Amino acid sequence: MPSIAKNATFMSIASIGQKMISFVYFAIVARFLTAADVGMYTTALSFTTIFVVFVDLGLTNVLVREIAREKVKTQTYVQTVLSVKFWLGLLSYAALCIAVFAFDYTGIIRGLILVSGLTMLFDSTHLTLYGALRGHGDLRFESCSLFGSQLITLIIGSAALFAGLPLIYIMLAFTIPSACNVAYAAFMVKRRLKISLMPKKDKKTIALFTKIAIPFALAAIFSRVYGFIDTILIQKMLGNEQAGMYGVAHKVHMAFQFIPLAIIAAAYPRFSEYFSEKSDTLGKTFAQTLLIVFLIAAPIAVGTILVAPVIVPLVFGAQYVQSVLPLSVLMISLIFLFSSYPIGALLNATDRQRVQTTIVGIVMVTNIALNIALIPLYGATGSAIAATIGNAMLCVIGYIYTLKVAGSHTAWLLKRIGLSAVAALLMGASVYMVAEVSNMYISIIAGVIVYPVLIKLFGVLPHWNIKRYFT
Repeated sequence: MPSIAKNATFMSIASIGQKMISFVYFAIVARFLTAADVGMYTTALSFTTIFVVFVDLGLTNVLVREIAREKVKTQTYVQTVLSVKFWLGLLSYAALCIAVFAFDYTGIIRGLILVSGLTMLFDSTHLTLYGALRGHGDLRFESCSLFGSQLITLIIGSAALFAGLPLIYIMLAFTIPSACNVAYAAFMVKRRLKISLMPKKDKKTIALFTKIAIPFALAAIFSRVYGFIDTILIQKMLGNEQAGMYGVAHKVHMAFQFIPLAIIAAAYPRFSEYFSEKSDTLGKTFAQTLLIVFLIAAPIAVGTILVAPVIVPLVFGAQYVQSVLPLSVLMISLIFLFSSYPIGALLNATDRQRVQTTIVGIVMVTNIALNIALIPLYGATGSAIAATIGNAMLCVIGYIYTLKVAGSHTAWLLKRIGLSAVAALLMGASVYMVAEVSNMYISIIAGVIVYPVLIKLFGVLPHWNIKRYFT
């Protein structure tokens, strides 16, 4: 089996490639379709994304952990999870159909959601199959499928768009690769692990997994609803066109999330290790991780806000100029979103999963209420404001709880975050001034040079060996 470092490399490369292809594909979709069509498309995907969590309910996370501990029980665990998820899948798809009628979706958007629901079932199945391989420490095939399935989506979807086929074919561009992915995952699991994939219930396994999966399930449900309910509410309140405008802004905002995920993948084992050893290094490592995330998020946010009026029409088309304002607000939210990753990781690593789940649940309810209140007043921008407030709550409330296990490094953090913020703003000013006398590309290069120089001059990272804490 490949080493941890090789697995991390495989997944990092695949994730970056997948995100790039996904972004390019969405840009092509946005250029070929009207804003109203994009609104229906993104609403259907958001609607299904919420329901897919009910097919899994945290079972795959438990499967990976338990297989890693007792590899001899791989077949029993996999067969049981597949059996349980078969019934969860049927119930979830039935609930999806009921919800479609309850939300009074008709015509094209109803068909999009129902087809997307099939993708949901396939995705959940290959998630479990790759989970079995993860439990055995092999992420190579999952990495290949992550990139490959997105590439197939790009090819099929682009062909459908160029051929002028109905919108339903654009959604099938996700369903077909997902079905192929199930076949590929099943083949590799049987070949590598030599186990049967025939669903079969084991009562002891069901009891064990159910008990462990509950916190994971609640956290997953809260996170999915919080992350995707905004698009659904905009579509219901303002219509398909405004949902399309917000969909473009949301896509750009989500495109950067692989960065904190990669950082946490490296930092999380350190959090767990230092906590189990009762080490004083935990607090320092956490504070430094939080600072790294902010150092990356701040220039991305400032830079995107500055170039958004040019980039959005250039990449997605002039019809999406209304996406610029909600995107700018969402980029402020990005700073809080990035910062929430190390905070949530620390709480989970220190056996405070219930605290983290409770916080996400509170933020979810608050976010829904804010969306309902702000969307009628400010449109898609109101939803972006709600997201910013919600992510700020995740950071502030979560950080307060981290003080109990990581100690207080608040003064150290605030000083360096403040200096980093000043550096990001000065970088933004330099980008703006260079753009006035040159072009956008030269101004971006200027920003890339100015920001690290200022970080160095301000002494944000004095005598600190970053590599030491992530290797």
